[in-house]
Amino acid sequence: MSAVFKKIIRDHKLSARLIPVFTLAPELELACTRVADFIGEKFMGETEPLVKEMLAGGLAGFKRTRKTGDPHVAFMQGMFEPAHLLYARRYVARDGERYHVWSPMFEPIPVFEARHSGLATGMADERCPESITRRSAAFQLAARALTGENFRLYFEDYDVAHALSDSEVVEG
Repeated sequence: MSAVFKKIIRDHKLSARLIPVFTLAPELELACTRVADFIGEKFMGETEPLVKEMLAGGLAGFKRTRKTGDPHVAFMQGMFEPAHLLYARRYVARDGERYHVWSPMFEPIPVFEARHSGLATGMADERCPESITRRSAAFQLAARALTGENFRLYFEDYDVAHALSDSEVVEG
């Protein structure tokens, strides 16, 4: 478990809620750590840090199917469903009049932050110019976070496209 993931768990009081998930599927701890290490703690989702919203979505999916289905797969679905938000707004480092813009999926956000450590970082209300579907964004993040059998389950049978009415390009 990385220091970033530990801090997120501590700051958002998620430890007690994540224990049943990691007890049932210990490999999801690695997936959550990789997501946290890629997104970091400052990138904002709808109303809160995106990584917190992703973990909350995973926990909601886990709770919903705990007794009736595959809760670890539901956790993955819930966690990756908001991945499209990485494209909905821009993450920038401000250098006076200049902006350095993070490009989604090219590098982890903490690496971008470290490269621009002396600058103020924050969100800009501008969507990325790339056209991307919710499904594609979820798969890109899942490919970074999941390994082996979990990625196969997510990719072949249980991807978030099943929960969406269509897989059209996400509009800003």
